[in-house]
Amino acid sequence: MKQLLLLLLILSSISCKDAKDITANGEIVNDDISKQVTVDNVLSIDKEFPQDFLGAYKGELKITTSRGTESIPMEFHLLKTTDSMNYQYKIFYGEERSERAYNLKKTHNPNLYLVDENNGIVLETAYADQTLFSTYEVMGNLLNCTEVFHDDYMEFMITMARVQDTSMTGNAESAIVKNYPLSVMQKAVLFKE
Repeated sequence: MKQLLLLLLILSSISCKDAKDITANGEIVNDDISKQVTVDNVLSIDKEFPQDFLGAYKGELKITTSRGTESIPMEFHLLKTTDSMNYQYKIFYGEERSERAYNLKKTHNPNLYLVDENNGIVLETAYADQTLFSTYEVMGNLLNCTEVFHDDYMEFMITMARVQDTSMTGNAESAIVKNYPLSVMQKAVLFKE
């Protein structure tokens, strides 16, 4: 029922002149914003995290630095365990499948999870709009991580800035702003197996 109401809201927000812009496969095209929105993507908001996105995802990780871009194989596994508050959260890198065996733990807040690296490090991660978000500093580096889950794939991205490269701008009247120039970006689109 929720999906039907959402679909009706979407369709009612499209003016009559724009109705001709709906393609046969359900895509809504709006030239004014140069985007395509599929009804399937909008309706997937009803998914429950993490149970509706469990599985193994595979693809290529692109690592971009000032020296250029390289690609390595990557896998991400999100699997249930016997504990309903705890999920396997594993990442494999490279041809040798170097494993990072973590756990994703639910908290009392349905929008806050913990990534336990099983070595004394526990990262807080927020969940919203089918995406996990985390920001943390380690060994003088500021990292931002996003993991966006779709029905049959996920997008993974980590950006890193060295804290020592910070510059400041602004003044007392405007605001003091700290800049963190990006030094590394790791990005992957991983497809569910």
